[in-house]
Amino acid sequence: MLGLNIYTTYPQLDVPLYIHPSMPSETIRKNYYSAMNPIGFNAIMATPGWGWHMEAGLHVTRLILSGLFDKLPNLKLISGHWGEFVPHFLECLDEATTPVVGNPLAHPVSYYYKKNVYITPSGMYTWPQMQLVLTEMGADHVLWAQDYPYVKDNARDFLANTNIAATDKEKIAHGNIESLLKLK
Repeated sequence: MLGLNIYTTYPQLDVPLYIHPSMPSETIRKNYYSAMNPIGFNAIMATPGWGWHMEAGLHVTRLILSGLFDKLPNLKLISGHWGEFVPHFLECLDEATTPVVGNPLAHPVSYYYKKNVYITPSGMYTWPQMQLVLTEMGADHVLWAQDYPYVKDNARDFLANTNIAATDKEKIAHGNIESLLKLK
């Protein structure tokens, strides 16, 4: 949580925090993945195949549910790998959390996510995921990124050949990050 401590101490920095996937805890790896065969499945499913994306998405969701964005409404997060599954569940999260007794949030989960989170593909160049993210978030919250050195595909070609408006391509390719980091 070092990043949040820095942000709360120096809010004038006004820079986004990137939530990056990490290895799930040993307990989670043991309980969720250890019984998979062949043995290589447990390692790959705990990390880039599934686990670290679920953990990173859960972390972002927990930050929202903590009420952090009511306290720090200008805080921005960047979430890779098409949002680490969260965009797929925004409506479900709203429906499940809104009626909870004692819910301290001023808005539904999707409000904070769509306002405060920016998403990158992180080398996962697939049209169905991009289409879902564009539908849920809009082009203004997508930042183009490559997961180098892990993914060496040509990120430029994928975006250039995607069937979206040229203005949205410009935003995604550089406009959004320039605005977010105040580089203009």
